[in-house]
Amino acid sequence: MILKNAKIVTNKKVIENGYLEIENKKIVKVSQVPYVEENKNQEVIDLKGNILMPGFIDLHIHGSAGYDFMTADEEQLKIIAESLLDEGTTSFLATTLTADLNSLLKVCKTVAKAKKAIPSLLGIHLEGPYIALKYKGAQNEKFIADPNIEQLQKMMKASKKNIRYISLAPEKENALEFIQFATQNGIVCSAGHTDATFSQIEAAIPYGLASTTHTHNAMSGHHHRNPGVVTAAFYFDQLFTEMILDGIHIHRDVVRTTYKIVGPDRFMIVTDSLSGKHSKEDHFILGGLDVVKRDGAAYLTTGPLAGSLLTMSQAIKNLADFADIDLIGLAKASSTNQARCLHLKDRGVIAKNKLADLVCLDAKTLDLLAVFKEGQKVR
Repeated sequence: MILKNAKIVTNKKVIENGYLEIENKKIVKVSQVPYVEENKNQEVIDLKGNILMPGFIDLHIHGSAGYDFMTADEEQLKIIAESLLDEGTTSFLATTLTADLNSLLKVCKTVAKAKKAIPSLLGIHLEGPYIALKYKGAQNEKFIADPNIEQLQKMMKASKKNIRYISLAPEKENALEFIQFATQNGIVCSAGHTDATFSQIEAAIPYGLASTTHTHNAMSGHHHRNPGVVTAAFYFDQLFTEMILDGIHIHRDVVRTTYKIVGPDRFMIVTDSLSGKHSKEDHFILGGLDVVKRDGAAYLTTGPLAGSLLTMSQAIKNLADFADIDLIGLAKASSTNQARCLHLKDRGVIAKNKLADLVCLDAKTLDLLAVFKEGQKVR
């Protein structure tokens, strides 16, 4: 397959009117010159001068199309994955909620089985139960616990080593040893739903802490006399920073300020979207809690913000609107940095020998025009 007449966004420059050659699911050539037809038997797609970027990677998503990862079976996971392709998400982590161990083990087993049939499913993001009560957000406080290596080992076994990312409160008892164990086993640890101080985050970094979860939301903030997780996210270059870009969870001016401080190599868009996304239902359940759609987001019926209905395709447009950011910055924020955070070597950039997970965006509006998964046009 040839994708010609494209504005190709690599991690170093934007190629005007170049082309890609794809074979066996991978990019085999990135050309900086216009395509000249050589093989009439090869499929050629004219992108008409529009933008070609790496497919979006969402590290933090709880569900879609009416289904939640906590309760979805294998077939429903496939439906979620298909709905995410509609927004250009070619890779994602199935994100859990704070729950009892048996429920989490069930999710681990389901994802391990479904992963074989869903190429976009990278594994599991455990959001909780090792979080701080003060910043529980829409998590069920009944199941909040201290970090427990033995529990993690059980979940690792049930998931067949498909736990890739854990959000936790690093100030909790046993957290540092837990972070070190997880990191040594290839799991990325992120500070989330946490009341940690700046100093506690600093202390956790040598043990492997590598990110901050939905930065600004459900964490100790930036204060001139009591610096918390947000201040640490600004300061430490070792930390990637997730942010929910729906314009509701975080004010646009805070987004652009954070992006200016953090820079293009640490900033990661996440949706934190719930099962109500890509669904006509206005009321649904999140971890046993009642949720309603209102004003473009999801709220607990008791009032607090529960999560988003954001798509990655809209998040890209929002970031371009909120912040001073170029196409390379957009690609890094939506794919490259996520791949780096998860230590994925096969995707996240447009380059030779990388997976042909790609999105085509309108050159003027950034609207999503086409999606390619492993070299196949799927949307």
